[in-house]
Amino acid sequence: MDSISKAKKKERMGDIEGALVLLKEVLVNNPNDISTQIEIANLYAANNNFLEAATYFRKLLTMMNGNEDIREGLCFCLKEIGNQYQASRKYKLAKDCFEELLTYHPNNPDYLFNYGNALFALNQFDKSIDAYQSSIKNNLIQPDADTFNNLGNAYRRLGKNEDAIRCYKQALEINPESIHSKVELTHLKQLICEWENIDTLFDDIKNNISNKSKGKVSPFTVLSMPNFNSKDHLKVATNWSEQIKIKPLSKVSTPIKNKLTIGYLSADFRNHPLYYLIFDILKSHNKKMFNIKLFYSGPDEASSEHEEFKKLDCQFINISNESDYKGAQLIRDEKVDILVDLSGFTQNSRSFIAAYKPARYHINWLGFAGTMGFHNAKPLFDFILSDKYIIPDDKINDYAEKVLYLPHCYQPNIADRPKLTSKTKRDYGFNEHTFIYASFSQPIKITKNQFNIWIKLLKSSPSANLWLLDSNNLYKENLWLHAKLNGIEKNRIKFAPKVSIEEHINRHQIIDLFLDTYPYNAHTSTSDAIWAECPVLTLSGQSFASRVAGSILKEIDCEELITNDNVKYYDKALDLYKNPKRLLRIKQKIIIGKKNSALFKPNIFTTNLEKIYRDLFAS
Repeated sequence: MDSISKAKKKERMGDIEGALVLLKEVLVNNPNDISTQIEIANLYAANNNFLEAATYFRKLLTMMNGNEDIREGLCFCLKEIGNQYQASRKYKLAKDCFEELLTYHPNNPDYLFNYGNALFALNQFDKSIDAYQSSIKNNLIQPDADTFNNLGNAYRRLGKNEDAIRCYKQALEINPESIHSKVELTHLKQLICEWENIDTLFDDIKNNISNKSKGKVSPFTVLSMPNFNSKDHLKVATNWSEQIKIKPLSKVSTPIKNKLTIGYLSADFRNHPLYYLIFDILKSHNKKMFNIKLFYSGPDEASSEHEEFKKLDCQFINISNESDYKGAQLIRDEKVDILVDLSGFTQNSRSFIAAYKPARYHINWLGFAGTMGFHNAKPLFDFILSDKYIIPDDKINDYAEKVLYLPHCYQPNIADRPKLTSKTKRDYGFNEHTFIYASFSQPIKITKNQFNIWIKLLKSSPSANLWLLDSNNLYKENLWLHAKLNGIEKNRIKFAPKVSIEEHINRHQIIDLFLDTYPYNAHTSTSDAIWAECPVLTLSGQSFASRVAGSILKEIDCEELITNDNVKYYDKALDLYKNPKRLLRIKQKIIIGKKNSALFKPNIFTTNLEKIYRDLFAS
């Protein structure tokens, strides 16, 4: 029996690798044997080795003068290779693959769509827009909702919010059940405070969480939606966590040792609010008792904060370009005992690494204001770090994780915050007699109900202005219009421009009362305000995100600034407007609380945190 017959026999028996060995022996003696090369290419493709198959198909294409069947075989392999690269975060290689595909089929809408996705992942948003638009133009059968959705995402990244909204609406015209487009549209409407029909969208999204077949909702997007409670957040997080079935690595068998290795996983070891929370904790860790390793999954950044993280007495490991599986293997190889995720389900999240169980214990802390849900019926993370105020005893069942309680506020802060230098209201364009209500939260946190309370306050506070953080022009125009329709003139709502962190902290000093947002509180921004000795009025609900400001206020013994419903929130704000002496007493309490509490004492916080880490291994 000759080699080709033997190879076919092995193929019939399912021994693809054996068949390939025999066929390659044939090529040694006859390197230009086209039929054998076609058989080898097909076998590699059948065995899902698309890289090797593509190599043979390319060679065959040159030998057979552009044979259509060979070309299509190559295109099939290139598409599979490109999708694999995309899934494993090798976006440059994915882009190259789809570019090669487009040399054969420049108008193929599927290839253009995939090419656009690779460009988007590389932050080449202008080019991705061109690719998506070409895909739409060349889709002669039926425009694709996903393409319009992704086109909207690219426009949004470039700040072209009106174009993005138009695309999301077009996606929903094609597929009214597209939950992805519905969520993106809703989130963007929140970002620009355009509230027409938004309650209907909130309800549609909430109704979706019980219908898994419609698609998954990003857990981060619902934190700012007022109709979701902590039980809903658990459902959303679990649905999101369950979308990829991941098999854990082998069980950790690292022996208990005196010096524990703590791995911190984050996309935000850079110029990000996380710096002002976590940096001193990482710096303060007892290096004699703990090995500290930072696993970074964010973008390259030429910022001083990013460099400071790299210069810490910790191992800094960049996993940005690694797949979740490779990242998990790397963490396992580094013998991490406790992996602490500081990003959660936020941008550039790598939280699915925890599903591989690369460490002995996995902790959800700080980056995501809620539970990470269940994966394969088990908690994605073993523990969540909190305090008794944020997760009271009667809410622990709304969290997949077991709660680890810190003795003080769950939120740490760096000690070396900007020095306060005296500021006046005139420095920022206000009359010295103007009472300043302010909220420096992102516009995504300002709900229609919240803004209506602020409008009502302005009506009842004739000498007051509302000072908000500048963000985007549509957001400002929408708020001014909403205010005017409710009887408040444009000049009573002003916007604070983007400035340095030092200037931003200092300008809090001229604020008479910081108005917190609900259901997503100001978190780092509350600490900013307290550092500048500025009173923060909050409304605490039942969700994690709605209780952080209350936790901070409790820490500094200012619980009189915590309310639990809209009426009490409004009444308290108006009372403090009308009673300057009472407001002054609260400011004096903040000064004392800031000095005496643990809020800005990272050494105390680190000691308490390290005790929790050690206790995990003592139990």
